[in-house]
Amino acid sequence: MNPAHRSASTRRIILITALVTFLVTSMAWLGIGGLGYFLMVREEPAFHVTVDHPDTVAVGEEFDLSVLVEGRGGKPLNLGNIDFADGLLDGFEVVSAVPRPGSRTRAFGLTSYYLEPAAKSASRYEFKLRLRARETGFWAGDIDCCTPMGNFLTTHISIDVGFPPAAAGTPEKPAE
Repeated sequence: MNPAHRSASTRRIILITALVTFLVTSMAWLGIGGLGYFLMVREEPAFHVTVDHPDTVAVGEEFDLSVLVEGRGGKPLNLGNIDFADGLLDGFEVVSAVPRPGSRTRAFGLTSYYLEPAAKSASRYEFKLRLRARETGFWAGDIDCCTPMGNFLTTHISIDVGFPPAAAGTPEKPAE
């Protein structure tokens, strides 16, 4: 093979490799930029969240954890699901959920309750979990109220679970 011909063939391969590398790298940077734009500029959902719960409960006690979602300016919520961090729910048994969700999943450290279509068109939606305290401890975690498009608002809560008080009429253990 002629050295001049081999040199032209090598240059062609280098040029094609450089062009492919440029295109692949450009597409990767565009993808990263698009993801960054989505994460940084996404719209905050047009609702606000209020969570009502007791700060302290005793082992065995049942109570309601209420999540109230209200649309700003009476706008429909377009609410898809409510996620509870497993670190929050691990100390409790879920007795019931009202209104009953369409489905429930547990993955990636979250328990997600997927809501019925009524949660999308309402301007106010209240979701209640009836919980029973199983273990003593300080249970804390996030509650995310999410739209079907993945926008969400996060609320952090904590509940302290202690031992039940001594029953009335039960003598106290004497100090030694």
